Amino acid sequence: MTSRWAVEAAGQRDVPIRWRAYSLAVKNEDVEVPEQRRRRNGIAQGALRVAEAVRAEHGDEPIGRLYTETGNRFHLRGDVSQEAVAAAVEAAGLDPALASAADEERWDAEIRASMADATAHVGKEVGVPILVFRDGDRVAGISGPVMSPAPTGADALTVWDSVVALVDVAGFFEVKRSRTTGPQFAGD
Repeated sequence: MTSRWAVEAAGQRDVPIRWRAYSLAVKNEDVEVPEQRRRRNGIAQGALRVAEAVRAEHGDEPIGRLYTETGNRFHLRGDVSQEAVAAAVEAAGLDPALASAADEERWDAEIRASMADATAHVGKEVGVPILVFRDGDRVAGISGPVMSPAPTGADALTVWDSVVALVDVAGFFEVKRSRTTGPQFAGD
């Protein structure tokens, strides 16, 4: 949800987005998780490896397309599989051979470096999503916002401007309330 909101709002504010990897499988590697979640996390880890291979070959430009195509398959279609990752690579207009990076552990170092960069700005005691704002030498990060459905139009800008304002306050740490609904994807 946050990614869809960020694309909407950042586009209206003419702010570029740089997509970076953050692995829940790595974050929770010392935590016992059910087999089904471990399998899902493994496939998601493979998708992040593919993204890092794409970044190494093509730079940041195609990552947003790949992230969207992967998210559509995982979240809208409920297809969390290696085949879905391969289909996302192709749908993003990339060489299908890049999907083989899903099995290459060498990309894990890049994922860990991306995670270290994110947590350097928000701390380790947070979850995802993580947003890091860079404006010249000023860098500030925040975990969140978590919302559903993703706001659009004027609402997207209101949330964007509010988040940017909160991130600008050095002593701001958290805003939270209980969830009252599950994820509501476009078309639900």
